[in-house]
Amino acid sequence: MSGQGTGRDELMEWGDQLKLGKSSAFVKRNLRRLPSTEAAFEADFFLDATSARKRFQRWMGIVVEREFGGVPAMEEARLGPPTVNDLASLLAHAMLRPSSGEDHQRPRTIYLRDRPQWQELLPHLRQLRIEVVLCEDLPEFDEAVIDWMQRMRAERQLSADEIKAALRQPFSKRKPSWFTKAMDLMKWTEMMVKGAYPSRQDTAASHGPMRVVPIPLSADELGMILTKTTIAKTKKLRPRLEAAVEGEAIELTVGDWSRVLLTLCGTTEKGPLLQRRSLEIACRIGNELAKTLGIDAPELQT
Repeated sequence: MSGQGTGRDELMEWGDQLKLGKSSAFVKRNLRRLPSTEAAFEADFFLDATSARKRFQRWMGIVVEREFGGVPAMEEARLGPPTVNDLASLLAHAMLRPSSGEDHQRPRTIYLRDRPQWQELLPHLRQLRIEVVLCEDLPEFDEAVIDWMQRMRAERQLSADEIKAALRQPFSKRKPSWFTKAMDLMKWTEMMVKGAYPSRQDTAASHGPMRVVPIPLSADELGMILTKTTIAKTKKLRPRLEAAVEGEAIELTVGDWSRVLLTLCGTTEKGPLLQRRSLEIACRIGNELAKTLGIDAPELQT
């Protein structure tokens, strides 16, 4: 969302691949401890019509309890359109900390609209002994959205039929922007760093985390890194970059270069020119790393 810094939480929910564990809301160990009930949930996301013309569209997620119409969770997706991680967080919060005042519970059944985005979460729900039903219509969810939208002051009020038709549509694609490119590069950086370590199946790493990679930086690039990012606050990297000579290769480890990349992508500077320049520098460094390490370069156009 506009004005928010980019970080690990945003990166997690930005990715299309499901992330589980301590850093996520969906922790199966915690959910398994909840009492199982006969409740049935409906859950999905919808685009807030009041934000349709804004740069960052607002996507809302709702969980509705079928029998009594309670709403144990209603949350805004951090980065729309929603991903499977948004759904996992929404359902976990509905079970662990219901906002409607109901008891914590593991429902017997969850009804979801049949979307390809949700497929990765389904086996984990079933491992919790929750039946998952995929369907085109979610009547209780639709009614909750209609009620919510008709109470909002949109430029043009949609009819109930128009709202239901919109809810059945596939999620829109993200609009390319500086922000989306920065998040994609952060994702590439995370995968690049993970590639520096051997997996449990393969003990031979493609490259070591402490491998030194020389990359030359111009005075402008050094100035941007040292004055427009949090690198200025580091005790290790700042002195090394300050001592660098323009045009000469700066030798940093893969881990250190990844930190430079992430700070460039997460710059808090305002203004499209500074943001674009920061991303251009990050892309060039990423391409140099990919070339040296023999891996795929970030697929970005700046």
